[in-house]
Amino acid sequence: MELRRISSPSLWRLLRWVDWYFWIPLFVSAYMIFYLAWRAIETINPEVPFLSWLLWGAEAFSVVNYLLFSWMTRRIDPPVPYRPPRPGLKVDVFIPTYNEDVEILEATLTGCRLMTYPHRTYLLDDGRREEVRQLAERFGVGYITRPDNRHAKAGNLNHALKHTDGDFIVVLDADMVPQPDFLERTLGYFEDERLAFVQLPQEFYNLDSIQHDQSKPTWHEQSLFFHVIQPGKNYTNSAFWCGSPSVIRRKALEEVGGVATETITEDIHTSVRLHSRGWKSLFVNEFLAFGIAPQTITAYLLQRLRWAQGTMQLYRSKESPLWIPGLTLKQRLSYLASFLAYIESVQKFIFLMMPVVILLFNVLPMRVELPRFLLFWTPYFILNIVANQLGGRGYFRYFKSEIYAFLRMVVFIQSLLVLLVNKPLKFQVTPKSVDRSVYEKERNALRWHFALLGAMIGALLFGSFRLLFSGITGLSREAFWIVVFWGGYNATVVYLGVREILSRRHERRHYRFSVNLQGCLEHDSHKYPAKIYNLSLSGAGFRVQAPFTAQTTLSSGRLTFSTPYHRRIDVILKSVMLRRADKQGWLEGGAAFDTLEPKARDSLLEYLFVYRPGELLRKEFSAAQSVRTPSFRSQGFPAPSQEAQ
Repeated sequence: MELRRISSPSLWRLLRWVDWYFWIPLFVSAYMIFYLAWRAIETINPEVPFLSWLLWGAEAFSVVNYLLFSWMTRRIDPPVPYRPPRPGLKVDVFIPTYNEDVEILEATLTGCRLMTYPHRTYLLDDGRREEVRQLAERFGVGYITRPDNRHAKAGNLNHALKHTDGDFIVVLDADMVPQPDFLERTLGYFEDERLAFVQLPQEFYNLDSIQHDQSKPTWHEQSLFFHVIQPGKNYTNSAFWCGSPSVIRRKALEEVGGVATETITEDIHTSVRLHSRGWKSLFVNEFLAFGIAPQTITAYLLQRLRWAQGTMQLYRSKESPLWIPGLTLKQRLSYLASFLAYIESVQKFIFLMMPVVILLFNVLPMRVELPRFLLFWTPYFILNIVANQLGGRGYFRYFKSEIYAFLRMVVFIQSLLVLLVNKPLKFQVTPKSVDRSVYEKERNALRWHFALLGAMIGALLFGSFRLLFSGITGLSREAFWIVVFWGGYNATVVYLGVREILSRRHERRHYRFSVNLQGCLEHDSHKYPAKIYNLSLSGAGFRVQAPFTAQTTLSSGRLTFSTPYHRRIDVILKSVMLRRADKQGWLEGGAAFDTLEPKARDSLLEYLFVYRPGELLRKEFSAAQSVRTPSFRSQGFPAPSQEAQ
């Protein structure tokens, strides 16, 4: 526990021994249960019992969710100490791919090439593409394909298991680029012979994705899960496999018949099998690989729909965590908490539509005087937010969480149909890039959100019109304004979410990394000092001291710069646009690269996709004292090979 030092030494010594993550949740839980009891006894409206109990049930669901969350996350510190691996372990790296761009695979293979512990890398190509086979040859890695795509990713992994012999399998999605010390930081834990797998957090280098907070780009929608919830699951041996990035013991996989193929979420299904057979899991909260987060709402919702549908498949199967033999009670509760995250969509829908129903039908689902209601509800609401903020260790963001909950609500409700209808589902790969139709797809993906927003605004206007011209019947004036405020808040959350999505631009083919590099711009045999502030495989943004005017376009040139890992990188420029000058006389410019030479391309791949993401994250989290990442590494990365330099 980390508390700031206060003035009184005696009080400080007392506070040091207070277990805040036990006593505060205990107090909050007690008040929440009291609040629910009070609501049930005093406030249910007998004239509309269904509506009243529906709202009460939605509030009760919040309490159950909080109880499970606070129980799981009381401790998130590493349960076992780091240990270095023994030399000589046999490791295979699996990169399953289907239709991802070759450039995405190129970045991942670059990361694998720089991993310092000996290993063998394999591209598992379910697309059976000639360009991918050639890429494997260029990087000197194994290439495995199969005649069909049976069981999608799970079948691809199982097929590769039959054609390899490594004792440990690293699973990396096609876009997940490992850090050089990936294996040194994970293999040592397997000294425990009953450890089946090590799971790592999913972090991303495209900080402008749909699930990143633009005001604090290193936070994303899954941060709470990967940096608080999964570490907390270590203490009930229920941290589950998320597929990538991870290391899994071959013997454990073979004992449970390989990767599960019965559901489209093969990772959590395989975890249930492993835990039910007595195998252990470990979540290591270190940033050891970086991938591509969904760039559009279409990709985001498609991914969340697949996760939700697969979870529903699992929970209606004979291997459901609720009844499969071999799990402990704590493991069942932990898995149940993860399942309820999808059921939360129903609760959100109730909260979203309740003001609409009240305003349209002029009924109130509770009977209580407003001052008395506020007396009990206000502490409940405030304590809920404060307790979640404490338990979230800086990763819980109430308003952002509300926006994402409403955005994914529709697809989560859609996934619940899988509980009722046992229909085969098709595994759909999350898109890793965008095309020209992106904006039309974005609007189409939000059609239900537009409909809900329209219903909320319509109900607010209708209620206001009736108040002005017909008066209020059935609602007190105070209750009416409370409901209007509630409905207005809901509409604001949905509107802000929709607006943020529609305001995002997706014009660049390659993600521009934020950098701070020194170099020079060469043009017509002259060299001008340049400061590069963003960089990609196809272009750069920079400031240059040169005798040009703003709005100048150059048709050629060369940009030369160095990185902390490369002495010199030269790129030929296809075009340069100089836009404006600052007070110091530096012109701001943007350059598009011509075809990169192999050496320059390799250097850029190493710096941008392997070294730079780690630099950014280390800097951000070392500055954020409120964020708790107990096992985050402080050491730097090994230098690249001389050939790379």
